[in-house]
Amino acid sequence: MTKPLILLCLLLITLAVSLQTARADGGRLRLHEPAGPFMVTLFTNPDPLTEGRADFSVAVERAADHDLNQGLVQDAKVTLILTPKDKAPGASGERIVLPTTHTAATSAFLQAANFTLPHPGVWKITIMVQQGADTGECFGEIDVLPYRIASDEIAWEIAVVPIAMLLFALHQAMKRKQHRTSEGVC
Repeated sequence: MTKPLILLCLLLITLAVSLQTARADGGRLRLHEPAGPFMVTLFTNPDPLTEGRADFSVAVERAADHDLNQGLVQDAKVTLILTPKDKAPGASGERIVLPTTHTAATSAFLQAANFTLPHPGVWKITIMVQQGADTGECFGEIDVLPYRIASDEIAWEIAVVPIAMLLFALHQAMKRKQHRTSEGVC
């Protein structure tokens, strides 16, 4: 009876560790809004978004075209403007202006900006898009958490090895106990 229980525990731990949230190439979906004649999608990485290094990736498509392959806009100039909603103690209240590039992106379909978020808090974001004479803007807010060494997602991955070692030790102890009791019977 204990052997199936141990195998079930190992299976459940393996499944829990292997399950990940669905992500696009650029990270977690944060914003999907119209901006003039464009539809803008913003992805951020890491998840959760914390102060420190961050990647903001943007996909731009024509709002009228629902087929992403046909409506994708590759030659638009995209600028991100981040402003702290509430000035944090000791933090500068200046805005951050970030031009995006295709070279910084993880996918040819995206434009990205890699930078450092100076402090946690709520940030207002403006995404400005320009392609020829067409322009558009969209707005949103993003929560930035304080920096943590290990997020919950990473903590699970770190915990797998000690849990597996503990289950192995438990299995061996039960096996030894079963072996001793079977020797005593004979």
